[in-house]
Order: sequence, then C-alpha cells, then structure tokens
Amino acid sequence: MNVFKKGSCPVISRCTRCCSQYHCPFCEMYKTTSQLSIDNHVENHLKLAVHHDGISTYYKVCSNCSMMYRYQEFTDGIHNFNDHLLLSLHLCVILRNALQNHTAVSRVMSILEATAKAKFPSKDTVLHAYLHFEALSSHVYSYTCINCGYYPKVVIMDLHKKGVFSIPFSEIATPPSDFKGDTNIVSFWESVTMEMIGRGFLSSGRKNPFVVCPSYDCWAPWIGPNTRKSDIVLNTEHAKLQKTKSCDVPDLDVTEERLGDELFNLKVDAVRKLCKECGLDTKGSRMDLVLRLRTEMQNRSAYDKIFQQIWGASGGWAVITCPCGIVYSIKFNIRAESPRDFADLLLSWKHFPNVVIYDFARGLAAHVNLREADSLPFSPHEGRLAEPTTANIQLAKEGKLKVNLPWLKNKKENEDTNCHPLTGSSEHYALYDRFHEFNTKDPRDALRRIQVVPELCGWVNTQTAEQLFAAMRKNNYFLNMLTPSGHTFLMRNIIHHYNTAQNKNMEDSLRKVVSPSDQLTFNGYGQIVLGTTPQSLNDSERHTCDITQIDQVHYPSQGSVIDMTALQNVQPNRACWMHPQSSDQIKMIKNALNEKESQQQFLAQVGATILVRSDFITLGHPNDVEGTILNACLSMVRDIADLKNIKVHCFSSYVTVTWLPPLCADPSANLPDHIAECDFILLPSWASNHWMICVSLLCLNYQFSLMQVTLRYFDITNSCVFQESFNRTSFKDHETKKQRDVFA
Repeated sequence: MNVFKKGSCPVISRCTRCCSQYHCPFCEMYKTTSQLSIDNHVENHLKLAVHHDGISTYYKVCSNCSMMYRYQEFTDGIHNFNDHLLLSLHLCVILRNALQNHTAVSRVMSILEATAKAKFPSKDTVLHAYLHFEALSSHVYSYTCINCGYYPKVVIMDLHKKGVFSIPFSEIATPPSDFKGDTNIVSFWESVTMEMIGRGFLSSGRKNPFVVCPSYDCWAPWIGPNTRKSDIVLNTEHAKLQKTKSCDVPDLDVTEERLGDELFNLKVDAVRKLCKECGLDTKGSRMDLVLRLRTEMQNRSAYDKIFQQIWGASGGWAVITCPCGIVYSIKFNIRAESPRDFADLLLSWKHFPNVVIYDFARGLAAHVNLREADSLPFSPHEGRLAEPTTANIQLAKEGKLKVNLPWLKNKKENEDTNCHPLTGSSEHYALYDRFHEFNTKDPRDALRRIQVVPELCGWVNTQTAEQLFAAMRKNNYFLNMLTPSGHTFLMRNIIHHYNTAQNKNMEDSLRKVVSPSDQLTFNGYGQIVLGTTPQSLNDSERHTCDITQIDQVHYPSQGSVIDMTALQNVQPNRACWMHPQSSDQIKMIKNALNEKESQQQFLAQVGATILVRSDFITLGHPNDVEGTILNACLSMVRDIADLKNIKVHCFSSYVTVTWLPPLCADPSANLPDHIAECDFILLPSWASNHWMICVSLLCLNYQFSLMQVTLRYFDITNSCVFQESFNRTSFKDHETKKQRDVFA
C-alpha cells in the first residue's frame, strides 16, 4: 500500500539499474517497453485507489496469485492497522502520552472529533489499532532501575486490588495434576502480543484465533530479563483452589479476612444489596449485615459472589518496586491476593533481595520458608531482625532496639556463601511497611519494623507502591473494561513507559551535576556510573562502580584544579582546600544548594548512599548537618586514606548514637572483623548542638576485656582537643558526666 496526496503520482521513467524497461511503481512484477502500456497500467491502479480528504491510497497486487501486498512501512510516518484504518505515528505518540496522563483513547478521539468536526472510526477500533502499534514496536521491557541495577537489595511489594478484568471463574479449567507452577514467560507474552497483532489481519466479525484466555497453567507475570533466573517462572495460583490443607501447614491465605475488612468500606445500600443477592436478611444495621456476610463467606459460591462485588472479577495486580519507585515485577492475579503471589515472584528472581517490605511480612516469610524448607530463604530468625526473645520484643516495642545492617551501605569485604551481589550478605529479612506494622497481633512482629534498622529508617520510602497505585488507579475506568489479554498487555506497556520516564528523570538529574565531558555508562549490575565498564562480566568478576571510585574527572580547560581535588592528590594543607574553585565546580555547588529546586532531586551517589539536594543544603548552609551526608563525607575520608595506605574505619552516625543513653548499646557488637587491621577509626558524635569527629587510635590485643581505646576529640566548631583512656569493660559503669561524654 502506498499513500499520496490527492492529485500526485510517482514519476514513471525507464529503468537504469537492471534493464531499459518501464517498471510499475505499485507492483514490482510488471515491466514493459511501451510507454502507452505502462500509462494504462498505472491508470488502472488509480481507478482502484481510495481517495479521502486529499489523501489517496494505492495497494500492490501480485500479478501471479492476485495476493494483496501488506503495507507496513513505519518510515513513511504511518501505521497501517487493518488496511482500512491508518494512524499517523504522531497520533500514536499522542495516544501513548495520553495514557501516561490517565486519559483513555476514547476520550482523545472524542476531543479530536469535536475539534475537526468530523466522524472518525469507532473508538474500540482505534484502541485496537494503538495496541497493534505498540505490539509491533521494538520495546525492551527491561523493568529495571538505573540506580538500583538489576538486583535491588531492598524491595517494596503491594497489591493494586482495584485493577481488575472481567473473568468467569467457572470457565477456567483445572490444571493438569502434574502441573507444578512452571510457566514460560517468553512464550506467554509472545502469545499475548500475537493476539494484539492478529487483530489487524482479521476481517470484520471474524474470531481472532490468537485469543489468550486466563488459565492456571498458562498465565505468567512479567519480570525483567536481567532480573529473573530464566524464562521459566513460577505461577502457583492453582494451589489456591485446594480446599483441604495439612494440619501442620498454617493457613496463610488471609483472603476472607481482608475481604471482610473491605466490606466495612462499602456504603450501607451496597451492603444491603449484596445481602439480598446472597439470599440473606437485609434488615438491621450495617454491622449486622457485615457479620452475616462474613459468616456466609464460608460458602465458596457466596464467597465468589462477594469477591466479584468488592474486588471486581480478577484478583488485581501485584508489583515489586525498588525504593526509587521503579517497577521490577508485575503479576496479574486470577484469584484473590495471597503471600503465594509475591513468593512466586521472589523465587523467580536470580538474586533474592536482602530486605523485603510487605504489609503481611509474617505470612510471606512463613509461606516462603515452608515452600523452600531446605534453603529457608528468610533467615536468620525467620526474617526477623533479632531473635524473638522477650527482652528484644520489649525493646522493639519501646523503640529502643537497633539492629545495624552496614552491608546495605557498603558491601561486605568477606562475602557470605550465596550472597547478594551488591551487599555480600546472605541474610534476608521480611519487614512491615510503616502503615501496617501495628496491624499485626503477633508480638514478635515488633522485630519486623523499619525503624529498628538505622540504615533503612528515614531512607527507604515504604509507600512507593502505594504512591504508584495512587496514580495508576486513575486508569481503572478504562483498563477494567478491557479483555484479560488487553488489560495485561496495556498495563505492562503503561508501566514500561512509566519506568522509562522515571529513569530518564534520574539520569537527567545526574547529568546536571557532572561535566558534559563526563561519560555515563552502566556497570555489570545495570547501575549507571561514571566512566567505562566492561560490557560483559561473569558474576564472579562483576563489581560495583560508583562515583567515589572515579579518581579523576577530565575537564579540558581546568585540569590543574581537577588534578588537585582528585582523591589521590588531596593533601591536608591550606594550598589544597583554599584553592579557587573551577567554573564547573561553582556551577555544581550552586545547583546543589539551590533551595528553590526540588529538595528530593537525586544529585549524587557515594557507595550505596543516595544523596539528594536536601542533604547538600544541610552541609552547605549554616544548618545542622544531616547524618546521611556526614556518613558520605566520612567514606570519602576513608577512601583518601586508603589511597595513602592508611586503614581507616568510619562508624555510621546512626550507629554511634545508639551507644548513648537511654539505649546504651554495646559498641563491641558493631566492631567489624577487620578492626584490628585499622590504623584509625572515626566516630561522629552529636554534642552541644553540633557534630564532633572523634578520631580513635586503637591498641588491640583481641582480649576485649583488656582493650584500651584512646579517644581524641576534634571539635569542629571550637578546635578543642580532649583525650581520655579507659577500660572498655567498665565504660557502662562510669558515673561522671565527662566520662560518658568522652565515650559518646
């Protein structure tokens, strides 16, 4: 098919490449030496052409079998859906951006019809044409964050229960008895894509032979190709159909309890109508009606009826996001939510996250450990942060228990067996998000609270999934009306463009603080870094690469200044720190300290620590310095010392504060294994409304009861020096204020 403006026609001339004959510009098979013959032949094409509003379309036909050629030339700026409906690529992009702004295709077409005062094809046909366009586009559904890489160490999980599609449960066949939940993710999504493409080749009224119907044995989630173990992923929703359970397996599916809770969110009229549909007495208060329905839910048929009334037909879609808000996995549930759904996703990942944040953490940990009894993924303490003793539980409830996970900030030097590649730790914890940590009745769940971990408290936003749902629920009015395959295909596509936009924003923020001459690339773990990194690395050879590891940033015109501030050249003298700043440095500083810009804008990364503008403002203005950027500064000091063969260990500012009353934690519990190899340790201390850097000179003999620590305090504000020597075994017994302050 060819498209021309009305009245125009391709120029006909003799061939100069393969022969001296006339070639038909519409059908390549026709050749002639006669000018009259070629004119008559082209005239026949013009008679068959379709003319509409200044546009003429021509199609090619095989002269041997009369088969019509399919026109699908994107380079012409046109997308052909079904040889009758043609969309400009500009319109396709408009529809894509409209969906990202929660505007349905039907509404866009209504606006265009009102503007052009013309009648366009049906809105459903245009929607199918757009899905056809997206199916033929070369998208790479990577579902990964440029900051967290392929394998995030901390993830947040939740369910969007209002995002549903209509599905008759009675028509879903029971899977074969030998089905174990293994599903080919590539084959499934290729079949869904084929259904979208097949719509463009069907005549009106003909049934699509590529339709994908929901089934327990052929229904797969989407996990990024670099994040999943293999193309075979888990989907064990068929296990939800089992009505009998072993007496030693706890009931982890809390669907009826959560469904009962949702009944309280319905209006009285809706509850009364639901009672009538279930054949129950409709008299009484809302509480009476809800109690009757909860009792009736013990019956499976009544349960399904109530579930479809509250949740819709399907079970919503579950997501796993990183702390940056990027979606890594999405699963479209056929039945109601269960920890099983998230366990399927996590067990399909190549590397299990170290910290999983979920609103039913206890059920998730128990379910996963029951399924993987040999390996017990959530350990130690069944995914709790400490041993569930009475003392630990009480301290956690009072907010006095602190458990440090330093490998979340800096990778362990001595990696554990089967560890996470970014942390070096094989520990895995299941924690509650902040809004659900008090909903549990088990007192041991106090050991699953975020605030117990200083490295997570104040850094991880546990509501990233909820914030995603707050935006995506604006799409429910049109997504919930689609077929199951259309719903899943379009939702995966919308999330893909959402991830792409979020990653682009983070990359743009990073480019604002680096020189235009700097090169941004990706390391072996999919994290964006400065400099060049080998393109292909084995797992054993991969290593993290971040801004602190780039020794020298090359500026073409101000090399001397940059050379002086490179880590290996920094010197403890006035000539170094009083040297005039370069223009690029001044520009970066002004951008970092601009209080009018977004305070949460990503500016830099030091190790595993993400620094935003609010962190730099506390450092650059006369404010109290925030602990996060203080830790980043100390890590830079450590790196400078390491380049000079001086071993320095820096304690986190979130750790040292736990040594003070009322917590009075034991400092020996925070000592790393390599502490005896260090020349100095740095302890940040908050006293008299300002920070003090305590430089500790160690003299260790591995007898902790005899270990002597000499503390020399350098007061940043007053340049005062204190020195105190004491026995570690007696520091808790010191009564004088001076001794307690010195140890602080």
